[in-house]
Amino acid sequence: MSAICTKTIKSKTMKLKYDIAIQEVADKFVAVAKNGETEEVEKVFTLNETGVIILRALMEGADTPAIVSQLLAEYDVTPQEAETEVNAFIDMLKENGIA
Repeated sequence: MSAICTKTIKSKTMKLKYDIAIQEVADKFVAVAKNGETEEVEKVFTLNETGVIILRALMEGADTPAIVSQLLAEYDVTPQEAETEVNAFIDMLKENGIA
């Protein structure tokens, strides 16, 4: 008989401070954060495929468990690995003033 360990994923829904557009350029993903009022470009950063999934989900208002589910459907990772990725990405957005 195997033991099943379950963990509740803390739900984080966040608001982004900028309007963000994501473009694929030369096999890389570039995100451009614009001020919603002035339309000025405030920040430009690159993303990997996982970052694109997470950022698009955040832009659509998804919370952490929903984004973790998306990563689990897309990649061969554990729920803990997916949650760690999501939380690290959200922390990066906060550290850079994007969220």
